[in-house]
Amino acid sequence: MNIWIKLLFLIITIIVCSYLFPIKSHSEISQREEQQTEAPKEKSITITVTAYSSTPDQTDGNPFITASGIRVRDGIIAANFLAFGTRVRFPELYEDKIFTVEDRMSNEYEHRVDIWFPTRYEALQFGVRKTLMKILSSLIRVQ
Repeated sequence: MNIWIKLLFLIITIIVCSYLFPIKSHSEISQREEQQTEAPKEKSITITVTAYSSTPDQTDGNPFITASGIRVRDGIIAANFLAFGTRVRFPELYEDKIFTVEDRMSNEYEHRVDIWFPTRYEALQFGVRKTLMKILSSLIRVQ
């Protein structure tokens, strides 16, 4: 009798588990993976873009460390209205190159983006430009 109770318990457990955790077919799994790998929708805005370099008069503290705590490198931008890690493109200036927000600007520049350049000369050559920016991820900074 004891074995029949164990067998009944096992059958009930299998039925409950199959109800709670149904086995998905290969096509269902593939569809889910495709949905997860779809590119996020881009948001486009026209924005003023300036440039900066790692000189003490243009930065706070260590000029080679960004506000997010990483070392400066090509592809870093500063923006106060976007969260750290936000990825953007400037298609009119750099086509498909992706930039990442890792730094902040002075508080007086709320809706402006600053691109990091290795030299002050390159930053000055860039100047001030108004251009299209496509935001690829993480829209607004959480304060």
